[in-house]
Amino acid sequence: MADNFQLNLGSLRSSVNLTLHTHHASRLWFGRQRTEGKPGMIGLSGFANILNRIKRGCEQDDPYSDWFLLLIEEKIDTAEQEMKDIDNRLDEVMAALPAMLSIGENLSVQPVTLPLYLSTPLAFKAVYLLTAYDELVRRILLASHVGLIDNNAKGQWLDEGAAILRRLFGLSQRY
Repeated sequence: MADNFQLNLGSLRSSVNLTLHTHHASRLWFGRQRTEGKPGMIGLSGFANILNRIKRGCEQDDPYSDWFLLLIEEKIDTAEQEMKDIDNRLDEVMAALPAMLSIGENLSVQPVTLPLYLSTPLAFKAVYLLTAYDELVRRILLASHVGLIDNNAKGQWLDEGAAILRRLFGLSQRY
């Protein structure tokens, strides 16, 4: 008798929001429009849109889409490791703080919160990388503020982390 009973359940929905505390990370989310003299740069939102197209291609058994998805997976794994390497180097620098000095987290007084509507696990992995970069930027700025690194090193580390993400996002544009 229970087999004849039909439930009309709706689809599951979740609310996912991304909070970013730095301009550096938020610029990587949005990317940059092409202007006169400056090329455009794809952001994470554009990267997620391209991933959706790749996913649809994979669902239709397109071998090029399958191959490209594997390329992006490998690039994400590489990017995760490169980001961890920067984080480990920063840990070594932060270890130079005197033991009697206590420093809390530096958070924006007005962070940006963005709703996420992502449909692929790889897009979420890219979001995790962006949040790792946001945290890395905050730590780099803090290390500079307390005199552990100079402005030159600060700029190099910020650029190094951003380049990791830009290379990942740029790879998707070749699809």
